[in-house]
Amino acid sequence: MFKFPKLLGNRSPNRKMNKSNATSIRLLQWNILADGLGEDGFLATEFSPIFESADTNSKGYAANDFMKLVREAKLADTASGMTTKFSKLKGEEKKLKKMKASAEGYEELKESVAKLKEETEKSELVKLKKQFQNSPQLEKVDSEILHWSKRYDRLKRIALEADPDVITFQEIDHVKQFLEDRDFSAKYTCMVDSSKTYKPPNYTENKGNDDLSPDKYFQHILNSRAAFAPKSYSNAYLFRSKRDGKASDIDDDGCAIFWKKEILKPVELGFLRVPSDTEKSEAVLALTLQHLKTDMTFNVITTHLPSGDEPKKELERLAVLNNPSANWTARRIHFQGKDWKEVPYEDNPKFVGIASYVKHFVDRKQTDSSRTIFALDANSRPSFPRIKSDSSSDETNVWHTILSQTTLESIWVQNACIKENGESSDPKNPFVVSVNKMRGPSSNQPPKIGEHQLELIDHVFTNGQLSQLVTSVDLKKKESVPTAPLLYESKEGEAELHLYPSSKMPSDHLPVVVDISL
Repeated sequence: MFKFPKLLGNRSPNRKMNKSNATSIRLLQWNILADGLGEDGFLATEFSPIFESADTNSKGYAANDFMKLVREAKLADTASGMTTKFSKLKGEEKKLKKMKASAEGYEELKESVAKLKEETEKSELVKLKKQFQNSPQLEKVDSEILHWSKRYDRLKRIALEADPDVITFQEIDHVKQFLEDRDFSAKYTCMVDSSKTYKPPNYTENKGNDDLSPDKYFQHILNSRAAFAPKSYSNAYLFRSKRDGKASDIDDDGCAIFWKKEILKPVELGFLRVPSDTEKSEAVLALTLQHLKTDMTFNVITTHLPSGDEPKKELERLAVLNNPSANWTARRIHFQGKDWKEVPYEDNPKFVGIASYVKHFVDRKQTDSSRTIFALDANSRPSFPRIKSDSSSDETNVWHTILSQTTLESIWVQNACIKENGESSDPKNPFVVSVNKMRGPSSNQPPKIGEHQLELIDHVFTNGQLSQLVTSVDLKKKESVPTAPLLYESKEGEAELHLYPSSKMPSDHLPVVVDISL
């Protein structure tokens, strides 16, 4: 099923590395797909044939034939301009929601939205959605694959069996569950102060009193003493609130760093707040850990860049990497004596984006010999077409910006998965991927049905001496779970039949497991 490039000779399932006296750290980097975002019609073909309904006379489709239906509907909507209408409808609905009924232009906008809704009903993707809306097989995907109770158990098992020293999670909206899980918490924590208990934020009808309101966000995440950077007022929180009511563990999704308690201890926790002109806040998370045996310190930084495949979305990502005109603020707490205290960053640096924040930690190597690991869901592939941004005189993309402005190296290049220009090192398998996903007819977002995302968007950059990828995670019962990257010849055929999430892979992203020699 899976094809690994011949050039990945140093991919290894064990911890043995050819290194000098350097400290080796195993990292698990993983976007685990938030519970609040998980049940949106992700497509899987393992329950086939796929029938239109439970009716005995219902027509069934083999996996290949079903994927052909989805592909052809997507192509038809793209050719007819229907996908553009969906985008316009989404934008105008947002505007209408913010307008008062008495505002000038409200009625005209309301009519435009109604007309667009009527037109998009003719979409081939909408027709496909209606055709399979009662499919038992697609309903089974929701209950047997996408439901959080199924995914959490699998996520935890894979994480524990991978046996990482450090874990960087994106889209985690169950920090409390991980911390209270007996098996997981026996080895890992994300609490820098063990005397503290993590509590999800409190939201009220008066947003000014909310724990994560714009003026309280920074202080709340510092006071929590957790290596967790939530996205306030997130969609994950909103969707879970609608689904689960007032459950006590409803949380925002965000980025978190966990570490193995028996060998590492935290010495510094910091956040870089991303500028925003809305009520929503989010931050880049940075943690400095000390190895208990060697006393060596190293820095781990993680974040989650905006999603979207359009050029304007790449510009958004570039704007958070480097934007000197925006107001960037960073704060940190440091362990001093017997307590954690807030202290300013050394030399009072002026941060102008995520790249400069990461570079600050990279430069520490000159004074304390610490190494740096930057792990993220970049939502951008290395080969994304370069584009001119407001802060760059040359055309660039996320991949090139991170490499050039942080001076770190990519583990994908170190392990000969891809070349530095982003191209696959194996010409026969041009698709080197960490995600292979598609939404199907049961999705509530018709424009995203049939949108096949097969690309490398999960990244780890480091100035460690070398790295070795781990090929797979072996579970009990002789079951092996693949890790990133996987290789495919094309988007059609094999890739379409092995979409994620699945009963074996609990996220739409593959885990990245790598041993880094610091």
